[in-house]
Amino acid sequence: MAVNLILTLLINVVVVLSRARLAEGRSFNVSVPENATVGTEVVGVRHWLGMQKAELPCVKTEGDPYDRFLLTKECTLVVANALDWSVQSEYTIKIRVGHRGEVRSVSIQVTDVPGYPPVYNETCETPINPAGKDTGEFLFRLDLNGEAETETGDVYVVRKTISKPLENWSSLTPVFDAENDECKFQQIWAVRNVHDVLVASELWFENLHSLSCRADVSAPDLTFHQFKTAYGPSMADTRKFNWKYVVERYSGHHMFMRMAILPFPMKSTTRYVCQVPPLGKPVRIDRTPLTKVVHVQSFNMEVHPQGCPGDKYGLLCDKNCICKNGARCHGFNGACKCQHGWQGVACDIPKPDIAATTTPSDSRAIYISTNVTIHCRVYHIDVETLSFRFPNASVIMSKGVSQLDINVFNAQLHNKGRYTCQARDKGGQVFNATVVLNVNCPPNRKGELCDEVCDCLHSASCDRWAGCVCPPGWTGTRCQTQCPEGTYGKGCAKTCGCQNGASCSPSDGRCNCTAGWYGSNCDGACPKSRYGWRCRQVCSCKNNATCHHVDGSCACVPPWGGRNCDKLDVTPVTSLIEILVPLGSILLIVSVLVLIVLYTTDCFAKKEDHEAEVLRELRRVEEDLAQRLQPGWLRRWETKIRHLTPGPLIGEGMFGQVRRAQLRTPEGQLDVAAKTVRVEDSQSYRDFYREAAILVTVHQEQNGGLGESNIVRLVGLITKSAEKYILLEYAPKGDLLGFLRGIRNVDQIKLLGSLLGYAVHISRGLQELERLRIAHRDVAARNVLITADDVAKLADFGLARDVYATTQYVRTNRPGVDELLPLKWMALESIETGEYTCQSDVWSFGVLLWEIATLGKDPCYDGRIQLSFLQMVGILRRGIRMERPPGCPEDLYRLMRSCWRDVPATRPTPEGIENRLLRLLPHEIIEMETAL
Repeated sequence: MAVNLILTLLINVVVVLSRARLAEGRSFNVSVPENATVGTEVVGVRHWLGMQKAELPCVKTEGDPYDRFLLTKECTLVVANALDWSVQSEYTIKIRVGHRGEVRSVSIQVTDVPGYPPVYNETCETPINPAGKDTGEFLFRLDLNGEAETETGDVYVVRKTISKPLENWSSLTPVFDAENDECKFQQIWAVRNVHDVLVASELWFENLHSLSCRADVSAPDLTFHQFKTAYGPSMADTRKFNWKYVVERYSGHHMFMRMAILPFPMKSTTRYVCQVPPLGKPVRIDRTPLTKVVHVQSFNMEVHPQGCPGDKYGLLCDKNCICKNGARCHGFNGACKCQHGWQGVACDIPKPDIAATTTPSDSRAIYISTNVTIHCRVYHIDVETLSFRFPNASVIMSKGVSQLDINVFNAQLHNKGRYTCQARDKGGQVFNATVVLNVNCPPNRKGELCDEVCDCLHSASCDRWAGCVCPPGWTGTRCQTQCPEGTYGKGCAKTCGCQNGASCSPSDGRCNCTAGWYGSNCDGACPKSRYGWRCRQVCSCKNNATCHHVDGSCACVPPWGGRNCDKLDVTPVTSLIEILVPLGSILLIVSVLVLIVLYTTDCFAKKEDHEAEVLRELRRVEEDLAQRLQPGWLRRWETKIRHLTPGPLIGEGMFGQVRRAQLRTPEGQLDVAAKTVRVEDSQSYRDFYREAAILVTVHQEQNGGLGESNIVRLVGLITKSAEKYILLEYAPKGDLLGFLRGIRNVDQIKLLGSLLGYAVHISRGLQELERLRIAHRDVAARNVLITADDVAKLADFGLARDVYATTQYVRTNRPGVDELLPLKWMALESIETGEYTCQSDVWSFGVLLWEIATLGKDPCYDGRIQLSFLQMVGILRRGIRMERPPGCPEDLYRLMRSCWRDVPATRPTPEGIENRLLRLLPHEIIEMETAL
């Protein structure tokens, strides 16, 4: 008996030792990807150690402070919470096994997964939509609008809103894939319905395999692709998709599949205009109705961000967010935006942190006289000291606290600046956080002292320095003016594309077509069986008559007549002959006379069309100027290109050149300045014809006698050759700016009298333009020419921005506009609204006087030469003007300041300027100092 007991004990000891050696001999290292879902098994400890069920339970003792893993009742280690390789890549977890007290270590390597975790991209952050849970709405709403002509002559109109996509798929939902950080998603779905398959087949055989839609803002294109299932897509964008899975999902029952690639970079509504290629033959583009389409006039769509409920994300708002501790979940890809003191994929891992914040939290709501509280708070730090450093370098400090608050009562401008919060833990480690306190003007106030009133209209915001910030469609100092005709959008910076007399919405550029036209730009005439507004009226013409697309009137085919061409016109043959014979004779005589007139006047349709095209372009920018031009103005000044011999280059820019040239005339060879542009540039094209039109108009008003004019004399135009030229009188002394800079070493006191004489000449040129109600737009020393007779003449009505130094011009930097503007010479109202008047020319003349007084120095404001649009507006709105040049007489500087008054009507007239300058001339500027 004793022997048996001893043998049993020995066997048990051997088994235990064997298990221990087995466990010690095996590897305890395991790995798990960081994107492993909750519940993923990491290791089965029981089977690993060869344990019996009676030896359970197992208990974690250390190595997992934030409970990333869980031991089940079966002693299996599983993922309990989201892992993040960037936060912690290795865990060494110690496990006490059963009742024996044995402790085993498990080393877990968390492996990095490319593209994980998802990135929180704020550029496409969507709103939180609490109602989406009940309404079934998804991340964004899609509005489709299209117009097409059918083979029966009707207009097929599509107006469709998609906000609940599952309504459109009965059983199989599409496969969606979102980019990690690029705010872009892809969608693939099968074409199942028999009618849809029919549509897809016709589009396929017409080679309509893709469609691209361009946004009206700077954004990637939205694209659609259609392909056969057997081939699959060839686009690189589908590399992320598990194509085998997609094909298996639809299991070969579908011939066609479609894919949409949608960039989602904007927080606001984005409009896309789609370019549908011409159709070779009629095709079906929708299953209802089955009418075939011969031409798609317009197709566009709008993407409206709607957002998901706070705990959902994804295109269909059907995925559960994992964000914790107040973190915000990105509706696009489920990424979490952690609050202070938290980190990890789900923001559930504590992070030693410090934060400096303010109440009110929105810096825009901190106004002068507001009470502000600045908070300093630490998270998960064993604090030794907590301190605040003020902008004036003073410091307050507390010990052993986790939060410190500073109250700023009746905040003023001297309170603004950087407030730095610093925490030191008991181990000596230092943590810093900074908040910048900006003290703003109260609502509707502006200026350095907030003592000016904005009084903005149309819900515009009031900026402290820039004044009223207008909503799209409005402009002016108070946003009181609607965008000029032909422009729209923010700052009226975009050009409307509406045609055929259509009006353009100043806010979003949508076209309201006139009767007889349709399409996004109103560029399509109504089809043959429709007429009227939006082509909604049905034509009633019979017997192959042509229906007028505007009013629906019928052009009958003989012998039909009547209003609807449904009545026969029966007349005796003899009476018909009696009418036709004399009528034919009259028509023959009239035709001959017309041909003679056309031949003698060289006025063919092509020329009329060209002149009409130029007039239309001029009317877009300057209606008064276009109305003053007499018919045939372009033809009368036309000069043959073979009579011009170009000479040396005088000036050159990106879009044009000025050359000294010889022009053959009946009186002999004449020196001219030949200006040319590459007319494929639209801005240069407009400038070219605007300058030509102004010079022709001035000549018309002077009845050809320009001997006494202070505007450069026009010699001729060359518009029928590949290169277009404006031929001007040649000024051998060059421009005034170069002249001023060339005499800096001469006695300026003796010269100032003659220099102001040039200013008198320029003021007279402005008087000529004022009588014609024409604004020069760029009065500056560089745009004044000095003739051989020492007369100053205004020149360069629009082209100087390219030919002369571009350092004196600033790009607009507005969406859709690429134009160089003379910012430092421009009047305040011209910068803000883009409007030019004779009063704005007076402002520029004041800057020209400053150039004369400084002998051609670059204008500078507030000590700065280079300024942006916003900086310039802020400086001028604060009343800052250019300083009096050293040695400049006080009377002359007062004249400059009067030209720079805010209100255009209070500035002196060109005639008043001349009189004031003439009063200065007799004294020869006795007070002129030698500082120059």
